[in-house]
Amino acid sequence: MQYYPEVPIWWYVITGVIPFTFICTAIKMVPTQLPLWAAMIGILISFCLAIPVCMFAAISSQEIPMQVMYELIGGYMVPGHPIANVIFKTVAYITTAHSINCVQNMKLGHYMKIPSRIMFTIQIVSTVITSLLAILIQDWMINNIEDICTLHQKQSFTCQESTVFSTASIIFGAVGPRRLFSPGAL
Repeated sequence: MQYYPEVPIWWYVITGVIPFTFICTAIKMVPTQLPLWAAMIGILISFCLAIPVCMFAAISSQEIPMQVMYELIGGYMVPGHPIANVIFKTVAYITTAHSINCVQNMKLGHYMKIPSRIMFTIQIVSTVITSLLAILIQDWMINNIEDICTLHQKQSFTCQESTVFSTASIIFGAVGPRRLFSPGAL
């Protein structure tokens, strides 16, 4: 592996700057109720936790569930805004989760003697393709499957994950952790 050139740092910087620009643009263009500073804090927290979380995953083969922590932080930062809480959680959690996946894939590629530049390129291309496909498939499903995400859907497309996500946004976004966990709260 020492004969293969390493992935330059600027490749990683570009793959961080482009999505960051998309996130900032989307937050500014769409009325999400999430302030741009809050999204930046979520990304900064993810950036700071990336190495410790990846090290823990590499040593123990276990991932630390970070979703609730991000919901709690988002609930304190933007109380009373469930949509903003969902977006904060998604931006922060997905940033952390993708860093773990990237490190795991690069480690696997190293063990399999695949050059790191090829592994990096494959990860970027596959991320773009799967992101676009997921959006297209979800859009098709919403527009073509009758009674999707209802309890009485014939093929059992009841969207349980969405229910959990929605409940968490109400608890941490609308009600807020200040009312649940702060001093003087029940």
